[in-house]
Amino acid sequence: MNSDSVYIMLLCFVSGIAQCALMGCGIYMLRHYSSYLFQKVFAITLFLHSIGFFNNFLVVACSDLPYADYLNTLFLLFDYVIVGGYIAFGISLVMPSRFKLSQLLIVEIPFVGAMALFAITGSPEILPATQVFTLISCLIIMVYLQYYIKKYTAMLNDNVSNLEYFDLRWSNIVVSLFFVYQLLWFVDSLSQQDWFAGQEDDYSLIFDSVYCLISVAIVVYAMHKIITQKVFVLVNQVDKDPYYKTFSSKDIEKIILEMQYYRDSTLTLQKLAQLLGTNRQYLSNYINRERNMTFYEYINDFRLEEAKVILESKNSESQQSLEDIAVMVGFNSYSTFLRSFKSKYGKTPSKYLFERSSCV
Repeated sequence: MNSDSVYIMLLCFVSGIAQCALMGCGIYMLRHYSSYLFQKVFAITLFLHSIGFFNNFLVVACSDLPYADYLNTLFLLFDYVIVGGYIAFGISLVMPSRFKLSQLLIVEIPFVGAMALFAITGSPEILPATQVFTLISCLIIMVYLQYYIKKYTAMLNDNVSNLEYFDLRWSNIVVSLFFVYQLLWFVDSLSQQDWFAGQEDDYSLIFDSVYCLISVAIVVYAMHKIITQKVFVLVNQVDKDPYYKTFSSKDIEKIILEMQYYRDSTLTLQKLAQLLGTNRQYLSNYINRERNMTFYEYINDFRLEEAKVILESKNSESQQSLEDIAVMVGFNSYSTFLRSFKSKYGKTPSKYLFERSSCV
């Protein structure tokens, strides 16, 4: 068995694993998590991505044919149709209420057009031109996402008390990795003149195998975030009653403490304003200007204070765990509770509890 045969067998094995993994993820998404448009777009793109790995099997079937390079280049251009799907997904993620699936398909026009043009003409210039266009498009999307997510996060901080399911900062990591990935792929492809000519070396096997595995790793990480992602839309409501209540700072905090509104993990600025019988803008101005906090910080401050009180009264016989305390006071996740507690008090809840027990 020569080195080319070993290369082909190993690459097909890794590609087959990646193909099955992506196809399985797509089916799982469509069956269980397709409430939002961005989830549907992601699932469809996973199906396209799994088909894209068929290019590696093409090496086995067509390596001795005179038109092998033509077919391989055609499938490489299909990979950029997949990239178009991921770009459409990014747009649908940050603008969930502005587009329909039919409108997002417009993103695919240049990629499908490039593939069709090459299929007709066989021009070798189409592939590098498509690669450059794709890199520029990914760079624009990456910059836009970073700008948008920064504004979106600021809006979330001013309106919701738990960020876990609304936070989009994870997508910055995915898009940045994806861009670097595309750049490395572009550089590698420039070094290959004829895709089927000559022996494949160890570098090619390593690069192609790593490409397959990293693709799956990025997709699995993104899917883990996407299935729990929720959309928060700020509704600008005009208060029907212009004579809304106004409170002093002591009154607001007294009511919040007495009614324990902060224990509601779904609490938003709008909901709290309605509970208090006041105006959302009035409440926002009070929190931002007088307390110099975001709504997220303001509500979590109440939660952390109660958590500290519970820990101070906790004894060794208590069956109440730290996870139970986190949920009780209004946190959506234990990890957020740990991070917030340490940020405010300089130590983890368990260390705080241990030091309290040691002093008794």
